[in-house]
Amino acid sequence: MTTDDEKGGLPDLVTFTDIAKRLNERGLVSRPITRQGVRHIADTDPTWPIPPERRLKAGRVWMMEWGPVEKFFREREKPRGRGAAEKEAPEVAKPGIPEQ
Repeated sequence: MTTDDEKGGLPDLVTFTDIAKRLNERGLVSRPITRQGVRHIADTDPTWPIPPERRLKAGRVWMMEWGPVEKFFREREKPRGRGAAEKEAPEVAKPGIPEQ
């Protein structure tokens, strides 16, 4: 495990909620992301840096190191979105000169 010098040598552990908050605050995602969005990426992206066996259970939440997660989002190639912001507007036909 890596350590965070600001924490006195302890790992900087975060939950899915913490990850979403940090990603949004630091502008590491193009659109706001929720903890559910982060969890979905963690469960479906084969390049997610923290496998389930390296996550720590603390009460009802899972915790993992922030460093590898931050690096993952900084280097991640953004998938093509499905949202409205990603779609191109359809071309509108321009009225032509009527034929005589």
